[in-house]
Amino acid sequence: MSAMMADAGPQPLSWGRKVYKHPGLFLGTGNRCGHDPQALAVTRLNLHDPSGGHWPKLIQAGIDRIQAYFDNAAALPPLAHLSKKKNKDGTMRQNRSEARESHALVTSVIFTYLDLKSLRVGYYTNTGAFVSITFLEIARRCGMTCEIKDRENEGQVKEVPTSRFWRAVRDLKKAGAISVFEQYEEKDAGKRALTAIKTFSEKFLRLITGWNPKRVEKARKRAHSRVGTFLLGAIEAGVENVNQRKHLVKEIQSANVHRELFGSATAKNRQPVIAGARASVEAALKQEYAEHEAKVLINIKAALGRAPRGFEQLKMQAQHGWISYDEFVRRRLDSGS
Repeated sequence: MSAMMADAGPQPLSWGRKVYKHPGLFLGTGNRCGHDPQALAVTRLNLHDPSGGHWPKLIQAGIDRIQAYFDNAAALPPLAHLSKKKNKDGTMRQNRSEARESHALVTSVIFTYLDLKSLRVGYYTNTGAFVSITFLEIARRCGMTCEIKDRENEGQVKEVPTSRFWRAVRDLKKAGAISVFEQYEEKDAGKRALTAIKTFSEKFLRLITGWNPKRVEKARKRAHSRVGTFLLGAIEAGVENVNQRKHLVKEIQSANVHRELFGSATAKNRQPVIAGARASVEAALKQEYAEHEAKVLINIKAALGRAPRGFEQLKMQAQHGWISYDEFVRRRLDSGS
């Protein structure tokens, strides 16, 4: 019998009912994930492509430094010495290489979704709304998901983050690198969980990158300008953000329900409302003023050859004939219009 097994070659190792996925690889490391204690598993990472072809310098510096932490844990004491235990020689005991690897991989993904303007983790949509990225998507990007039975759908499985991923998140929160704020919305059937808001610590960002406060502040100001330009474009296109749109839809639905329940008042053969004349004049003035502002903006764009950025519009308004609403009304009344 033993001769037959020898001829069949090495048998894969098993723990319980599960077969070890990496037979022969790093069997002495004490885990079942194929971890190599001598090299960070960057091949696990599946980072999305950066806008413009490259990451901002601060983000790239963060990715490089957090991956270097795998080999040099002493560079990040708040994260590397979470146990607060000491070795026999008195030095602080650092995290095992498996933990440092998961910290580096998860934080690398977080950096690629880090909005330097607000230090939130997510991305802006083409509607100008900010969307917080889910933990599941982060886990997918660093290759830390598994499939389990879906309790809500019998006979099906669903993808979830691994326990290793959640341990990394727990450590990052404990070290003060990230903060997580849970959200929910009220439904008829009860509360429904929403994607949690995740923010990154500015102090931890400085610690990882090694940048001084002024350099980080300068990088964040540049990011603020980039985001402002993007949002200005979304506003000029007349696109509302997600929250405004949801609120508008609810108002329309509420009005429709009210009309179905109570009907709508007839509008036939009504006497003209004299008291509404003042409101009509004010509405007309506001419409004309809006057209005035639009013309000024068009002139500014023509002068620059592009849309104004940052405070350019405020600086150039007076040069192109912009006046305040009160002054606009005064001139209109003086002219007898």
